[in-house]
Amino acid sequence: MYHHKLLKIFILGALIVTLNIVIVSLGFFWPRFKGWKNNHGSLVNSANKSIASILTALSPVSTKQEIHPHRTYLISQTRCTQKVFLLIMVFTTPANFDRRKVIRKTWATDPSMKIRWKTVFLLGHAVGDSITNKYLEDEGKIHRDLIRGAQKEHYRNLTLKTQMGLEWASKYCNFEFLLKADDDVFVNPYNLLDYLGKPDTPKTKLYTGRCWGAGSRPRRGGRYGVTTEEYNKSTYPAFCNGPAYLLSSDLVQKLVEMFDFNKKPFKLEDVYIGMLVEKLRDVNAVRHPWFRGYSEQCNFAPGTISQHRVSVQCMEELFNLAMKERVEYDLAKIKSVKTWSENTLNITGR
Repeated sequence: MYHHKLLKIFILGALIVTLNIVIVSLGFFWPRFKGWKNNHGSLVNSANKSIASILTALSPVSTKQEIHPHRTYLISQTRCTQKVFLLIMVFTTPANFDRRKVIRKTWATDPSMKIRWKTVFLLGHAVGDSITNKYLEDEGKIHRDLIRGAQKEHYRNLTLKTQMGLEWASKYCNFEFLLKADDDVFVNPYNLLDYLGKPDTPKTKLYTGRCWGAGSRPRRGGRYGVTTEEYNKSTYPAFCNGPAYLLSSDLVQKLVEMFDFNKKPFKLEDVYIGMLVEKLRDVNAVRHPWFRGYSEQCNFAPGTISQHRVSVQCMEELFNLAMKERVEYDLAKIKSVKTWSENTLNITGR
């Protein structure tokens, strides 16, 4: 399509040159026409403007917004092909091919005819590693589920990854709820859908996960430590732990609008989201019991929505157990409906 436009532009450009030559020739050989010389310049300009307007309509317009369409470090412009009820954004690193593979193999894809959830993977740039970046390019073409950012892949840039992920979701995907999860988190989408389908689950202003109330004290040392220059308050606002938390779509849009690009964002991405939510005043971080933290053993707990720090092997084990639980649950529902129907027929048949 693009090459066809270029061909049209080339042909029309040639027509302009030819038309100008004809007009100049006419002006040279037919000077007897009154006022020709005076009007010659305006005729040429008129012809140029007319054809130029056609060229403008056919040419791909390069506006500033198209050159820099994103406010964050977001590069990808991949769109969701259809509306999904639940969008799952997995934070991963370029080298974690095995983790992305096992997630795709297990809970990433909805097997039903009507797709209820979609999973994408968020990555930064593997600086100085051309081989990994080439692998990522091929992986993206095969699976079409990688959302890329221009920022260097580093745990100190997780907030930048969060910003670019939420901007992508708000701009390129139509969804009702968004789950942010790390690639070492097991997610049970079926239990999450059950929770979201309950009448008492908020459909807007939802911010939940393994959350902590206001008052947590910041660490001043270590990997997740912050200096007083980075954060000069003695306590954090309420926030939900970064490995897995859930947002309603309206809240995602509000958060994106609140991003301040005039200053470097707070480096702890989960606390950063809590800071933004605190400014809204009408949204609370609500702790949910089935967003589970770290467990030393690969133990499956019925009802689990997410479980943190899961190995590749454990991810498969938990998924198989979750599927077994789901099959038993569905069979119980079928049996219950069958029993109710039989009892109803017996009563009406008397």
